[in-house]
Amino acid sequence: MSDSTENSENASGSEDTDSAEMQAQPSSSTAVAAPASGGAGGVNAQILDAVKQSTAAVMGSAANQGAATAYQKVAQAAAFAVQDATDYSRNIENITMTAQGVIVAKMLEDQSNIPVYTPVLATLQEMVVAASANLATVGATATTIATEFPATKS
Repeated sequence: MSDSTENSENASGSEDTDSAEMQAQPSSSTAVAAPASGGAGGVNAQILDAVKQSTAAVMGSAANQGAATAYQKVAQAAAFAVQDATDYSRNIENITMTAQGVIVAKMLEDQSNIPVYTPVLATLQEMVVAASANLATVGATATTIATEFPATKS
């Protein structure tokens, strides 16, 4: 090829490239149009559909995960309440058993103490019954809360 032919091809080649670049870059005074889906130069409709489906799946599972986390927290709080009531009941029983041992020893030491300590023994027994009733109430309430909690009704 001759130099003049190469120059004209280069000139026309660069002219086409410059023209295409100018058309691809919007000027600051013109608004950018949204790409047409499925059209040349736009986003493929299948890609848009895949993104929409992925977004819907993630958002749907996020709501379910949020509800599951909320339920887990409520169930855990209910379990802690039952555990605390159990500890309370156990502690009351330990205290009353210790007190009963001391009282019985004092009653055996001096039988004149029997009328003085008999009401105390009755009070100690009432404490154990009350702690057991508290445990039963807390357990029933925790069960009700955990079973009736669902964040979303199906």
